[in-house]
Amino acid sequence: MNSDDSIAIGGSGPDLDGLSPQPPPAASLPGAAQGTPPRRRRWLANVALVSASALFALLALEGAMRLAPALQLQTGDGEYRFCGAVQKRHQPHAAFGYTEYPGNSYFERYSALDPWAYVHINAEGFRDNMDNGGEPVFVLGDSLTRGTLVNEPETFSGLLERWRQDFSFRTFGTGGYGQANEIRLYDEKGKAAPHRLVIAQYSLSTDIDDNVERAQPSGPGVRIDIAPAVGTPRTEKKFVARVHLFLWQNSKLYPWIYNATVRPFVSNWDARRDMAGALDVTRRLMVRLEEDVQANGADLLVLVLPSWAEMAGRDDGMAPEAQRAMLQRFVTDNPGVFLLDMTPILRREDPNRTYGRIDKHLTPYGHYLVARALDRWLSRDWPRGPQMAPVAHPFPPPMTVTPRCDLAPEYQRPFTDLPRAMPRTPPSPAPLGAPAPPLAVGATA
Repeated sequence: MNSDDSIAIGGSGPDLDGLSPQPPPAASLPGAAQGTPPRRRRWLANVALVSASALFALLALEGAMRLAPALQLQTGDGEYRFCGAVQKRHQPHAAFGYTEYPGNSYFERYSALDPWAYVHINAEGFRDNMDNGGEPVFVLGDSLTRGTLVNEPETFSGLLERWRQDFSFRTFGTGGYGQANEIRLYDEKGKAAPHRLVIAQYSLSTDIDDNVERAQPSGPGVRIDIAPAVGTPRTEKKFVARVHLFLWQNSKLYPWIYNATVRPFVSNWDARRDMAGALDVTRRLMVRLEEDVQANGADLLVLVLPSWAEMAGRDDGMAPEAQRAMLQRFVTDNPGVFLLDMTPILRREDPNRTYGRIDKHLTPYGHYLVARALDRWLSRDWPRGPQMAPVAHPFPPPMTVTPRCDLAPEYQRPFTDLPRAMPRTPPSPAPLGAPAPPLAVGATA
């Protein structure tokens, strides 16, 4: 047997004649590519194997996520069923940036696990349809005040509208609003009706980021820059942003990967890249709001609502304690400003009961806890309030809503089916030296 015979057999050592085997030509190996070294072929094969395995694993996880709705994250603005000619929610506004479409009527939910809620927008572009005829109290805020995830009678202002006949709560809450939007809004609406109290709802999860996008320091004060807008058109988004948006809206696994690996570094970036600056801008905006409120002869109550992340023991990077310290200094430095922080009350509760399962707005029970705390503050703690013991109110069962437009009139009935306020006529002056008669429950001084 010669050396050629041993090489054809594939021997790896010296042949029988003691000659070293020569490697066969690459072309003689079955399936070998011309000119590709063996080591590179092995590397490419390994890469292909790893890639195929990773793709298979991702597809398997994607399928598993689709079979487990409870584990899915909220990935869109929601699902809507409109009942009129207008088939969208928001319109630009020259002063506020945007409002909802006046007169709009629709149903909304934010995941298959969330209940449907009915939404009716009043003539001013806000979800504020309940009026018991009491003394006006202005309520400013974002989607938590608007009542995203719940029906209007289940919001904290809707509950107070039914519980109290001495005050009527004018609610100007819109998703995405910060203090800059609220100042613009209050500048226009605040003079429309005499009032003694403004409730400014403050979101620890989003407000400072919203504020730095729309305001900046100017001398000792602040300059507000709000342009009329409702989002960025899809055609104007960059390619990477369009790819992200496609995966975010169509995949159930990608949102988890994004939230775990990317979002902690980019979410609320405008505030997080300069937290001290964001806190300073927000403090200046709060001072500006307080000055406007004081000019109308009213007090300001800052209602602090924590995020689900904080209540669930997670760090969302928004420095909630630094925000609380800033707000506490603001309240201490300004007479006529008060603070009601819901954190201690909500911390005692299960966050899965007070916040939505997928969407992390407040549930009906979360709103109930806020309304109960506000009711006690108005009755006992507000120096200009009635100074009476609060009335106990049990938690009302959540509404059940079917998304059918022919049922909209039924869901609007609680807007007007309200206990009416007692006439607020001044009492006759008492004789000198005579004791003043006690106030009736629900009346105001």
